[in-house]
Parts: sequence; structure tokens; C-alpha cells
Amino acid sequence: PVVPDFNHLNLESNPLLSNSFDDEWTNILFVGRLIPNKRIEDVIRFFHTYQTRYNQKSRLLLVGSHDGFADYHALISALLGRLGTHDVHMVGHVSNEELTAIYNIADLFLSASEHEGFCVPLIESFYKEIPVLAFHAAAIPSTMDGAGVLYDHKDPRHVASLMHAVLSDDSLADEIIHSQNGALDRLQAKDFSATLFNFIDQVGNIPRRSPPTVAWDFWKQFDLSEKLDELRQYRPAVFQALPEDTPST
Repeated sequence: PVVPDFNHLNLESNPLLSNSFDDEWTNILFVGRLIPNKRIEDVIRFFHTYQTRYNQKSRLLLVGSHDGFADYHALISALLGRLGTHDVHMVGHVSNEELTAIYNIADLFLSASEHEGFCVPLIESFYKEIPVLAFHAAAIPSTMDGAGVLYDHKDPRHVASLMHAVLSDDSLADEIIHSQNGALDRLQAKDFSATLFNFIDQVGNIPRRSPPTVAWDFWKQFDLSEKLDELRQYRPAVFQALPEDTPST
């Protein structure tokens, strides 16, 4: 279990970031590492559609490190160039004071992630009373516990219309925040120690299994698989031109 602790968001906010982005513009926020499973390219497409269709005075703040994923960062930058999307800020890794400032000026938290074990930034957004719009995948529905807004298909026009609905209707945004406050109260009321010890007891009672056989070149195969997946997603013509794998005789 993830034990919620929000002391790092109660600090005095960094004035440089506050002064840079605290204006009449709409701030769309994503917090998390800029890595493939977060589907940052989808966040960018959604924002691009929202900005061009509904609100040109809007910006996207991508907060998180891309260390170890330089190729993915380059793909994101190339996508921004192809779309011609402006006012997208890759803020990078930030201090707690900077993170506090960013949450304080955010109008909507937008997630397109397809693989999460919990996703702490969702709960941080609940705590900072920022409406959350997130893709219905992995553990995200469980984490949100009926609060916020979930979407289940990634048509940019559909997601952009949801963004506009939340951002243009104060009463709707208030209802969403109210639901998030309730989910946060339920989360904080849980007995995390008992949950953890119960889980440990369950694991301890499971019969032990023999360790699986791991190929000697496992990590080489893993790296190759990631490169092939990048080709499949971002250069489909090249991927389709690759020779088919034929079994050895």
C-alpha cells in the first residue's frame, strides 16, 4: 500500500515558477517520469486538440525526468515539431518547492498512462484540489476510487471535449473536486499497517515455487524488444518492413 503523506506539498512555493505560469492562461499538468508507459505522446495530442479547438491561451506542463529515455524524449520533441504545438513546457525534475508551485497554479491534471501500480500524482492532485482526467487503465480506477473523470478511449477530439467541459464549467469542476475529496478521505482512513501485515501473511502461506529459467541473454532480448516496440509505435512502415522471424531448424 502507498501511505499518503503530503508534507512535501505544504512548503512555500517556488516564486520563479509561480511568476512564470500564474496568469490568466489555463495550465494543463502532468507529473511523472517521461517514459513510454506514461504515453506522453497521447497527452500531447489531447492537449494539441484542446488548444486548437477550444482554448489557445492554454499551456501544457510536463513535470518529470526523462533520464535513461533519451530516445523517447527525442520522439516526443519530434511529435511537437510535426504537430506545431506551442506552449508545451518540459519542466524536468523539480524540487518539492517547485512541485508545490506547479500544483498551485494547475487547472487540470491530465494522464494518459497505460501502466500504473498506484500513481501518486493522482492523489497529490486530489490533495491540491485539481480536477483529474485520466485514462481507465491498470490500477488508476482503483486509485481514483470513483472520483475524478475516467475516459476509456483515446480519440483526441473526445478527450479534448472532456477537458473543455471540466475547464469551462465551474460547477462541474466543483463536483469533481468534491468527489476527489471524498476519495482522499477514504484513502486516509485506511489502516495501512494492517493491510501490509495481512499481505505479508498471505505471501508467507503461499507454497514456494522453483525459480524460473532465465535465458543467458535475457537483457539483450529485453533491449531488443523495447527497440522493436518503439519502431512499431513511431515508425510503423519500418517495423512492417522488417523480415519475419523464422524458427531455427
